[in-house]
Amino acid sequence: MPDNLIKSSTLADEMRAHMGLFTEKTFDWDAFPASRGFPDLTRAQLRYVGAGGSPKVGDPSTMKAQHFTFSLVNQPVGKFAASHAHEVVEHFFILQGVLTVGTVWGDEVVEVKLGPKDLLLNKSGRPHGFRNDGVEPVLMQITVGSGTPEMPVHVCHPKDKDLELSRRFGAGGPEKIHLFSPESTDRRHQELGKHVVRFRDRKPIWDKAGFARLPYVGEGGAPAAGYRMDMVHLPKGVAVRPFVRDVEDTFFVLEGTITAGWVQDGETVERRLGPRDLLLNPAGRPHYFRNDGVVDATFTMAVGSGQPETVTFEAA
Repeated sequence: MPDNLIKSSTLADEMRAHMGLFTEKTFDWDAFPASRGFPDLTRAQLRYVGAGGSPKVGDPSTMKAQHFTFSLVNQPVGKFAASHAHEVVEHFFILQGVLTVGTVWGDEVVEVKLGPKDLLLNKSGRPHGFRNDGVEPVLMQITVGSGTPEMPVHVCHPKDKDLELSRRFGAGGPEKIHLFSPESTDRRHQELGKHVVRFRDRKPIWDKAGFARLPYVGEGGAPAAGYRMDMVHLPKGVAVRPFVRDVEDTFFVLEGTITAGWVQDGETVERRLGPRDLLLNPAGRPHYFRNDGVVDATFTMAVGSGQPETVTFEAA
């Protein structure tokens, strides 16, 4: 690698400060104060960008959020998160395990199960909770559609409701729980169907630059509201030229490795990203990505705008 790509500089230091390396971060098992004293609500958060649904906005290891937050949550087997609502949209993107999410409609609940690489975008104001009924811990990526979201408003929490009622997200009884059916004519299922994104149903859109994107939030996926997100499949050997946005974006690696680069005033710096590493690219910063690894790479690209893609990518 040329010396000008690895030398210490202000640009290199700035790029390093915008990276979240998975192996350098620690899960916080006390991220959600409302869960304290309730073992059934146990879960851990790992923060990359902003605090998400946690009040820990002062975490020095977390990058400042603008249009969206970005964190991972680990939920052990048998645990649940009490039903609550946000003033903005929020998505769950599953990395491991099977998650049951319940959307609340009065004393009735529609439940949907999400597997690896499935996503659910929760509408603003729609109460929802989630539970791990599986046999392995659930690891998911959560994004909230604001840099400074308000604290969630709980609608059925074991602090003032029966524990089993809370576990059902407030459903009056088993007969009040409905399993999500995308073919249903029920308006609740139809609304949920617009926000559930199944990996198995994603059709790749191949860019002329040589990579494919699978839309998750935004045009072709769940409705965008302030940000969008694609999954990018980057074949080995493919690279793109530097591009610029007027909003921030993130690269979060799922599989393989990618090399990301920043350019400024004739200087170029690069860093390698592996699985569960993240890079936050600020608005106005020329940046690029390539795959010089031995296998194809997959990463998500979240963008701080709900508008369709404006960048014309060019092969390097």
